[in-house]
Amino acid sequence: MSFLNLQDIYKQVILDHSKYPHNMGELNTDYKLEMLNPSCGDKITIYMNIENYTIKDIKFVGSGCSISIASASMLTDELRGATLDEANNKINNFLNMIMGKEYDSHILEDSNSLENISKLPARVKCATLAWKISEKIINKERDNFE
Repeated sequence: MSFLNLQDIYKQVILDHSKYPHNMGELNTDYKLEMLNPSCGDKITIYMNIENYTIKDIKFVGSGCSISIASASMLTDELRGATLDEANNKINNFLNMIMGKEYDSHILEDSNSLENISKLPARVKCATLAWKISEKIINKERDNFE
């Protein structure tokens, strides 16, 4: 498959997640956090049901650009069913990818389609917002668990 075909596929994945986001909605849970990206107005709330150190369910609500919504949608697919350690590993790999650092692409699924965001510094915060929210929720829960 040529590089251009792969780019087209990645664009389509991003557009699909943006137009038809997965796992959009609220959960009745204590594990929720909302953050705002003041530079562009993206606002995302992540909801997690965590049981036995595992993310049993995850949803989000929010408003923002297509990158922000697509990234939040991908995040929910990536983290549902993961242990907190697995989720943290995915988050770290995603953030490294977006920052143009070394990462393991085999750990990520559709989120790999956002790799080129690292070349668009103004969009990095859009792509990472939901992931940083989830990281905060997970770190807080891991601190409580230990």
